[in-house]
Amino acid sequence: MYKAILHDHLDGGLRPETALELAKNIGYKPLLEVEDIGRFFDRSNSNSLENYLEAFIHTTALMKSYYALERIAFEAAEDMHKCGINIYESRYAPLYSVSNDLSIKNVLEAINSGFKQAESLYGIKSGLILCGMRNDKENVKKVGEIAIDYKDLIIGFDIAGPEMNYNPSKFNKTFKKVKDAGVNITIHAGEGDGVESIQDALNNGAKRIGHGVRIIEDINLDTNEVGKTASYIVENHIPLEICLSSNIHTNMYESYEKHPIRDLISFGFNISINTDNRLMSNTNILNEINICENIGIMKAEDLLIQSASYSFLN
Repeated sequence: MYKAILHDHLDGGLRPETALELAKNIGYKPLLEVEDIGRFFDRSNSNSLENYLEAFIHTTALMKSYYALERIAFEAAEDMHKCGINIYESRYAPLYSVSNDLSIKNVLEAINSGFKQAESLYGIKSGLILCGMRNDKENVKKVGEIAIDYKDLIIGFDIAGPEMNYNPSKFNKTFKKVKDAGVNITIHAGEGDGVESIQDALNNGAKRIGHGVRIIEDINLDTNEVGKTASYIVENHIPLEICLSSNIHTNMYESYEKHPIRDLISFGFNISINTDNRLMSNTNILNEINICENIGIMKAEDLLIQSASYSFLN
């Protein structure tokens, strides 16, 4: 039986001990001065989105060699396997790793090599989604070109980073080229911005919505009246890549009880449960399932099984 994770950031899922070892290998001082590496990266009690995101400065600094990327990818897939996952989609902004010593092809091959090693050992199938950083139009354009040029080495294209004021339509030319090349598109939307951002993602070819929780704002919970965008998503079975812990830790919602996931399920949305950033949120998929059950979502593991049919690896 297949169980899938669709939304997990490679640079948000390093093992703490691996981060420390890689830091020692390259003499990365900010982490060598840390007393407790796990506690340093744990942003589950973060008081701002900026504080949460600051941790990525340090993980991406470690992802500058073939060895590091290969190891991080292997360990990510291995950790997913240990949690019962056998279809794993990982996403990463590849230009963080490009240097004079590491070409973009090297970056993609290193990550895929790690995935292949895990598949050989455990049978888990993994694939890479490329992320352009939406606060940098040139970055998005370049990553879109990479997605097209190396589409045989990846499974999809996304834009990540600050959502507010960076709607997908700002990159409509890139999305059109990527779509025309036959590359799958999933877009972060409905997290830092609302329904308009989600609609814009759909308009630009999104087959899935990364997060998408704010689609609940297109529904009147008193009258059960469903708006145009929400209706389209339900009727066309567009999956929402829900990341519970991440939504709480970035202060989207005050508590798990106030998270709209239960309402989204009751209104018929296709929901997948995901980990987003395992290191910063100090989580894994077993923990996310436990959270679901604690807030009354029974048989939450079934959502992982359903997610397999939404995967770009399927």
